[in-house]
Amino acid sequence: MSANIEKPVWMSQEDYDKQYGKFKKESELAENKSSVEASATPSLIPSGPAESNNIRGSSIDSNESAENIHRIQKRRHERYDLQDRKKAQDKQKKREELFKKHEIQLTANKTINVDQLVREHYNERTVISNKTRRYLSPILKLRNFNNAIKYMLIEKYTKASAVVLELACGKGGDLRKYGNVGISQFIGIDISNASIQEAHKRYRSMRNLAYQVILITGDCFGESLGVAVEPFPECRFPCDIVSTQFCLHYAFETEAKARRTLLNVSKSLKIGGHFFGTIPDSEFIRYKLNKFSKDVEKPSWGNSIYKVTFENNDYQKNDNEFPSPFGQMYTYWLEDAIDNVPEYVVPFETLRSLADEYGMELELQMPFNKFFVQEIPQWVNRFSPRMREGLQRSDGKFGVEGDEKEAAAYFYTVFAFRKVKDYVEPQ
Repeated sequence: MSANIEKPVWMSQEDYDKQYGKFKKESELAENKSSVEASATPSLIPSGPAESNNIRGSSIDSNESAENIHRIQKRRHERYDLQDRKKAQDKQKKREELFKKHEIQLTANKTINVDQLVREHYNERTVISNKTRRYLSPILKLRNFNNAIKYMLIEKYTKASAVVLELACGKGGDLRKYGNVGISQFIGIDISNASIQEAHKRYRSMRNLAYQVILITGDCFGESLGVAVEPFPECRFPCDIVSTQFCLHYAFETEAKARRTLLNVSKSLKIGGHFFGTIPDSEFIRYKLNKFSKDVEKPSWGNSIYKVTFENNDYQKNDNEFPSPFGQMYTYWLEDAIDNVPEYVVPFETLRSLADEYGMELELQMPFNKFFVQEIPQWVNRFSPRMREGLQRSDGKFGVEGDEKEAAAYFYTVFAFRKVKDYVEPQ
């Protein structure tokens, strides 16, 4: 049996041949060698004059013996096939891990753009999530908590009949949340085409959504949104809402990228409209980094649910300050969700300053745990019984606990800005 590595759906044939072609040839040679050895193995079925009387005397015994031998041989082959498959899978996993580490290092050295890794990760995660049962996820409580936060944030700032633009919309996980508010149009843009395809499937399965949905593959942070939305004249700009959920950190790879993102947001919003979202809390990240000395080359922390690793100790060497508000990279791992993907610190004062420059005033900034405590009294009886059960802790209260608490309640913060004036680009 061939031990070829299955080509991931998000990988081109050319990249697959470059990465796995040599291994494929080795597998075929090993398979041919096994076939030759198997054909040279002498038959185990008895034959010859000395045994002919027994064969003639009991054809039933002979048939049973042959069947037993066949079963034994089949079991042996199946065992060897499983071993070969396991070896091939282990080898593939090691190759992928080395390749990922190499890409992360190139990203840290600014040799390649983070967009490539982000696109590959979310394309792959879309395939993986389609093969798994979500209700068995080890971070189910955390997912429920994050969804509760988004329900609260969306309803707080979104009015009925609003036009909503969601940057980095992923697989459309918030479509139902906006349906509860009664918006009129949803425009979702994401860099991962696999995620957009999955969002289309999700939308088609939601027959009772009473608003228009437009889903677009495009770069929300690196280029003008005009490039992505031009083929979709039905998009109704300017919008009432621009949302970025768990994604704005990718925009802080460079100052140019962060500025392009805020310009995209400002141009997309009408005056009085809101820009809101969820991001890693830079103050919590500082709190963690302050615990490390200059001797630690790669500061890292986490628990069984999540892990954060900085590629250098520039923060400590710079007297516990980031050398620049942009490009401060770390890798983030979250069980059953994010596999060591590069992210960037979003210093909140920098975000606030940029938003102000592009005509938006801060209305809200609050860590997840505080925002949840503030809003849950109004929501606890509105959530479905299943959602309430998913939010209930072991002490009977609502929220998250244990390792999930740091990974969600402390690591993230909500924000909301209101557009107060149009941005005039310098001539």
